[in-house]
Amino acid sequence: MTPPELPGPLTGLDQAAHLHSLAERIHHAADDLPAPESAHSLASISEEVEDQVRVVASIFSSLAHEAAVHGRAPKRHRGAPDALVHHKVVLMTRAADPLGWALAKLGEAVVQIGRLHEMSAGPRTPERTKALSRARADLDERLQSAHRHLTGAASTLHRNADLLVAAASGTGRAGLPSPVHRTWPPDAAPVSPPVSPNSSRTLR
Repeated sequence: MTPPELPGPLTGLDQAAHLHSLAERIHHAADDLPAPESAHSLASISEEVEDQVRVVASIFSSLAHEAAVHGRAPKRHRGAPDALVHHKVVLMTRAADPLGWALAKLGEAVVQIGRLHEMSAGPRTPERTKALSRARADLDERLQSAHRHLTGAASTLHRNADLLVAAASGTGRAGLPSPVHRTWPPDAAPVSPPVSPNSSRTLR
């Protein structure tokens, strides 16, 4: 009987690379959301939100798929590589919660876009101008909230990837630094978990 393969830094790197790649996809989705007080037209904002809804939904689906496949996979032995993969799936699927919240906020943003389209079609009055301004502020708030959840999920995945490397190598510290990322305004910064300075992003 072949003994189970022992884990090592390379095995940890393989698993960590998956989490880092997923985190980067989420960070890019956050970056590609319309910025607060963007001068883009409503039509342009609508298309950008549509694109990122599709991207985030695809990532969310891939997390659910990974969990389902891992749950169906036969456990041939209790070897260390299986334990490492199990650990990776557990850490990875924790991103589903903030991703779900991000999707919910993007859904609210779509509702606000619909309201803005409706108001824009009405007669031009001072009241309409004020209503449009309030609705646009509400839209920005939804997008900022979605951005906050996305960056929080991605930053957590980066840290968890480093934990996988540390676990596989048997060290207390990971050998992979998290890449530098962009930040939105302070009121849009991730609340839980906080984003470290090394993983902050700046607007384009």
